[in-house]
Amino acid sequence: MFALGPLAFAAPLALIGLLTLPILWRLLRATPPPPRRAVFPPLRLLKDAPDDAETPHHAPWWLIVFRLLLAAIVIIALARPVWQPDVNTETNRPLLLVVDNGWASAPAWRDMVREANYRLDLAEETGRTAAIVFTADASPDAELVLGAPDAARRQLEGVNVEAWPPNRELTAGRIDAAVDAGGLSDNLQIVWITDGIDTAGSENLARILDPLGQVTAILPGPGRSPVALGAPIATPNGFAVDVMRIDADLPRTVSLVATAGDGRAVARTEVEMETSVTRARADIELPLDLRNRVAAIRIEGQVSAGGTQLTDDAWRRPRVGVIDAASEDGQPLLSDLHYVMRAIEPFTEARRDDLDGLLASNVSALIMVDAARTDDQRVLDFVNQGGLLIRFAGPRLAARPDDLLPVQLRQGGRNFGSALSWEEPQSLAPFSADSPFAGLTVPPEATVSSQVLAEPGTASADRVWARLEDGTPLVTAMRQGEGWVVLFHVTAGPEWSELPLTGLYPRMLRRISALAQGGSATPSGGGAYVIDRALDGDGRLSNPPVSARPVPAQSWTNTTASAETPPGIYRLGAASAALNVLRAGDEITALPRALPGVTFTNLEAPAERRFAGPLLALALFLLAIDAVIGLALAGRLPRLRLPRRGGAVAALIAALGLVWFMPQAQAQQTQYLDSFEMDAALDLRFAYVITGNRDVDDRSRAGLFGISREITRRSAMEPQEPMAVNVEENELVFFPIIYWPVLQNSPPLSDEAAARVSRYIQSGGLIIFDTQDADIAATRAGAPHPGLARLLEAVDVPALARIDPDHVLTRSFYLLQDFPGRISGGPVWVEADPDGASRDGASGVVIGSNDWASAWATDANGQTLYPVEGGEREREMARRFGMNLAMYALTGNYKADQVHIPALLERLGQ
Repeated sequence: MFALGPLAFAAPLALIGLLTLPILWRLLRATPPPPRRAVFPPLRLLKDAPDDAETPHHAPWWLIVFRLLLAAIVIIALARPVWQPDVNTETNRPLLLVVDNGWASAPAWRDMVREANYRLDLAEETGRTAAIVFTADASPDAELVLGAPDAARRQLEGVNVEAWPPNRELTAGRIDAAVDAGGLSDNLQIVWITDGIDTAGSENLARILDPLGQVTAILPGPGRSPVALGAPIATPNGFAVDVMRIDADLPRTVSLVATAGDGRAVARTEVEMETSVTRARADIELPLDLRNRVAAIRIEGQVSAGGTQLTDDAWRRPRVGVIDAASEDGQPLLSDLHYVMRAIEPFTEARRDDLDGLLASNVSALIMVDAARTDDQRVLDFVNQGGLLIRFAGPRLAARPDDLLPVQLRQGGRNFGSALSWEEPQSLAPFSADSPFAGLTVPPEATVSSQVLAEPGTASADRVWARLEDGTPLVTAMRQGEGWVVLFHVTAGPEWSELPLTGLYPRMLRRISALAQGGSATPSGGGAYVIDRALDGDGRLSNPPVSARPVPAQSWTNTTASAETPPGIYRLGAASAALNVLRAGDEITALPRALPGVTFTNLEAPAERRFAGPLLALALFLLAIDAVIGLALAGRLPRLRLPRRGGAVAALIAALGLVWFMPQAQAQQTQYLDSFEMDAALDLRFAYVITGNRDVDDRSRAGLFGISREITRRSAMEPQEPMAVNVEENELVFFPIIYWPVLQNSPPLSDEAAARVSRYIQSGGLIIFDTQDADIAATRAGAPHPGLARLLEAVDVPALARIDPDHVLTRSFYLLQDFPGRISGGPVWVEADPDGASRDGASGVVIGSNDWASAWATDANGQTLYPVEGGEREREMARRFGMNLAMYALTGNYKADQVHIPALLERLGQ
C-alpha cells in the first residue's frame, strides 16, 4: 500500500496509467467529429455567396478535457484509494474473528455485528479465508476451521447476545485445540471485538492468540460500554443498589426502575455518576409491603442481563408472627421464643405479640411454641385461608395432643439417654431428595434427646420432611385448607435437642417460610434447583435455554451465571432463588491494556473509507454524460443545442464542480439543511422537549417516531421524523404537536421561554404535558406534580378540567373513552373552556400521567421497545389516542360540528 498522508492506494501501480493522459490528449485532438449533414441548395443560389463556414478538425477542447478527467477518475479508481487506511486490514493472512457475545455486549451489539461484517467483507474482497468464534457460545462443541467468509457471516447472523459472561478460558482452549487439529493456521490476522469487561481467562486467551498473529482488540466506544447493577441490599426503609460502570470519562445519569411481578413500576430513581466515578449507590425508600412486591430492578434505557437484578424469597421478607407465651419463666435466654426470634429475624419481618395483635397485623405465618399453645378457632381459620402455622412440641403437647397437627401423636413422648433407656441421643438423618430441606447439610452436633412420637400408620411419606437416623419423624407437615401446618417434634429451644444451637435451624425455618409465599413444598429435580424462567441477553424473562441444567442445592451458593446455569429464577419446591449476573460482592473491571500482543482501538475510531466503488460509479455517470454530449455534437439530438463557446465553458465548469467541488457543495447543503427552522418548516413534524435526561429523551423520540409511523399507515397524513426542541432557545410555532415529558426535578422556565410557550399555545399549537407517573401518583396524596407546577408557574394556561365523554378528543378519529399509555387510569386534563380562545375552540394543552411515549415507542423495524401495563390491547388504545391527538391538533374542533347534523337535516326537511 502506497500512502500520501491520510490517503493511500491499495493498487498504486495503476496510477502509472495517469502518464498516458498526454497521449490520450493527442489522440482525442486528432479524432475529428463526424461530418455535418446539410441540404445542398441549387448552385445558382450560392453564386457570389461568401463561404465563411468552418469544419472543425478535432473535438472541442472542453470535451477533450472532460474525457481526460473521466479517464483520470477510472485510473484512480483502479488504484483503489483509501482514506485513513487501517494497516491491519491490508494483509493476505486468513482472518480469525473473536467476538464477545456475553451480557456486557448488549449495549454495543449492533455496532459489534456491523464491525464483524465489515471485516468479513474485506476478507471476501481479498480472497482470504475466515473463521469466527464466540466467547459466550451456548454450544461450544462446533468445529472451528477456516473457510469461506460467507460461512462465518451466516454464523454471525444466527448468534445473539447471551445473558451470561463470556467464557474466555474455554474459548482459548477451543482455539488451541483447533490449531493442533489443523483447523487454524499459525499465521492469522486476529480481530477481537470485545465488550471491554475483564473476566477470568482474558489473559490466557491473549497468550493463546499472540503466537498466531497480531491481535487487534476493538472496544466499545464511549456511551456504549456496559452499566451493571450490584446485588440489592435491604435497608430499614427500603433497599439500596449499586450502579457500576467501567467507562468513567464522561458524567452519566442512570435511571432505575423497580417493577412488580406483573410488570408495574413500584419505584423509580436516578443516579448521577460524575466523571471518574465508576460506582454509585442508589437508595430507594419503600414500605415493607411495596418492597416485598419488587420482582426485578432494572436500568431503564439499557437492555442487558447485567443491568437487571431479580429478587427471590430471600428478598421478599414475609411478615411472621410469633405468638407470645402467657407464662414466661423470667429467663429470656433460655426461652423457646428467644431461639425462634433469633432464627427468623434475618429473613423475615418478625413480630412477637398476642394472637389478637398478630392477626390484626396481617401476618402471613404464625409460629406457636409449646408454651404459647392455644386452641383458638381463629388459628384454624387463619390456616384454612392460606396461612402458614409452624408448631413446636413440648411437655404440654406431649401430655395432650390436639387436632391441628399433621399426624396423630402418642401421649408421653420419647426420652433418650435417661436412666430408663439404653439409647443415646439420636442424630438427624440426611434429608431426602423430595424434602423441602433437600440439599441442606446436617451437622453432627444436631442431636435429639426428646421428642413427641407419631402414631404408627399416620406419618405417611409425603407428610414427613425430616427424620432421625432410626427413621422416627422429626418434622411433619400437611395441607390444611389453603394453608400449611408444620410440626417440629421437638421444642423450639435446646431443652429437647441441640438443633436450635446449630446453623441448620434457621436454614430449615427459612425453607419453610417460603410456604408463606405459596407454592409446592415438594422440590423437583431430586434436591436440585431447577430453572423456571431465564433472563435473555436483553434482560427480559423468557423460557430457559436448552443448555440449562439443574443446580444441586448444596452447590447453589457457589453457582455463577453460565450457559449451563443461566441467570433467572430457579425453584426448589416452594422456595425460589434468583441467580443474577452479578452476585453480592461482585465487581466489573475494564479489560487490562497490558494483555500480551494485543493492540487496542474502539468502535468509534476513525474508520477507513474506500473510494474505488464510488469513483467507478461516478465514472459511469460521466460516461453517460459524455455519450449525451457526443450525440448532441453529432446532431443526433436536434432539440439539444449547445453553443460552441458558452456551452464549452458551462460544461467544463459543471464537470469540474461535480468532481472536485463535490465535498464543498455537500458541506454547504448540509449546513443549509441543518438549519432548525428549515427542517421544521419544510415538513410536517412533531416535536418533543429536551429534558436533559438521556433515557427520557430517547423514549420521547422513539414514541413520536412510532406514532408518526402509525399515523402515516392509518391516515393521509405523513409526518416526518420528530425533532427535539429546547424551549429556552428554539422557536415552537412550526410544530402542530409538542410532547413535553415532565420530570420531578424539572426547573422553572425563564421569562423568555415562558412567553414563547404562551405564544405557541395562543397561536393554535398543542402541548402534551406527560408526567409519566400514574403508577405512583397516589403517593403524592393529592399534591400537584412538583415539576409540572414549576413549569406552568409563568405560562399563561387557561383554567383546566378533566376531559368529559363528549369532548372532541374522544371522537376526532377513533371513538374513545379511555386514554391509556404505558400505564392506565391517570386523569387527562384539557382547557375547561376552549371556545373562549381564538383557536377554533381547540384546547392548547393536554395534561396527563399515563406515559404515552413509552406505549407509542418503536425502533426502526417497527418493534415495540417498552412493555405496556395492559398488554397489546392497551398499546393499541394508546396508539388510537395518539391518532386522535394528531387529528385534533391539525383540524381543531371540526368533529364537534357533527352534533348539529340532525338539526340541520330537520331544518332542510322543513
